[in-house]
Amino acid sequence: MSKDIHTEAIGSWSNQSELEKTISAGLNGPPELKREEKNRYLGQFKERVIKMLTKGQVSEPAIYPEILDALKDPRASKLIINGDIPEVFTLKYQKLARQQGKHYFLVHDPALQGKTGLIVVSKDAVEVTDISVPDRTERLEELGIPQDLILLAGKKVCQKCYNRIVQAAPEEAINYQVISWWEGLMGERCPASNAH
Repeated sequence: MSKDIHTEAIGSWSNQSELEKTISAGLNGPPELKREEKNRYLGQFKERVIKMLTKGQVSEPAIYPEILDALKDPRASKLIINGDIPEVFTLKYQKLARQQGKHYFLVHDPALQGKTGLIVVSKDAVEVTDISVPDRTERLEELGIPQDLILLAGKKVCQKCYNRIVQAAPEEAINYQVISWWEGLMGERCPASNAH
């Protein structure tokens, strides 16, 4: 919403009688600045958002390391998750927030619009230029990681595959575990090692 529209809306509100204000507030709720913006960013002003994931990104099995970095940011105060996303996909981020000592909230609001699935926010304006996070698969493919290995996030892989991921993208270590010697002895095999 442009500055002129805000000025006009505020002027229109202040020109109403107390009775008109009361009726309008009863029907539509009190006037709210940047309502459309807040509906796109889970009830928050964009200027307070440090990082954002789409609903699709939150629903992936991997944790986006950029969210971990954002939660570690001293300006970060909380994590807000779109309540429309099934809990099976959001639990990993709730756990991450707890580990970093940050509060997290699920927002259920039919007025929410857009693709925002999760945001890390500050109490104050931070004016981060690029709040979106690039697609994880594309980023890792550009680093030379095969797609079959990328898709094994959250699963156990052999030491060779784990090393390959960690050498290309050390921040991805949170998304993989190594098959132990004992598990290998018991027959567990790396799903990716045969493919390359």
